[in-house]
Amino acid sequence: MQTDPGETAPVRVVLVDADDRVRESLCGLICIGDRIVVVGSAGRADTALDIVRATHPDVVVLDPRLPDVDGGLSFIDRVRASEPGIRVVVMSGADTDDQRIPASAADAFVRKTFRPNELVAAVVGAFPLAS
Repeated sequence: MQTDPGETAPVRVVLVDADDRVRESLCGLICIGDRIVVVGSAGRADTALDIVRATHPDVVVLDPRLPDVDGGLSFIDRVRASEPGIRVVVMSGADTDDQRIPASAADAFVRKTFRPNELVAAVVGAFPLAS
């Protein structure tokens, strides 16, 4: 995709959540407009890592409660080892996830009770070149 001079390219995002319906809803919400493009989604950590390696996204939006991961911190470490410079937005409905994942591990936290513009702001804000 070619952009006009002074116009920023959309933020490339991979969505990671165990629930298919949540991923579909998130895609619909954050793809409105031209600031974000979803380049992949997954319900398991191993699949998500394959997608990240193949698509080289700017940001991963992650619900840390995945069936094949004990907490999101190990997954975040694996993603960052695979794609240095990638940003991670942790999206959660549980207070305990915020306590298990140190603030330094994620570039942003968003509660699943977010308003669509809050998620978009967190994704775009996590990737400074898009601002």
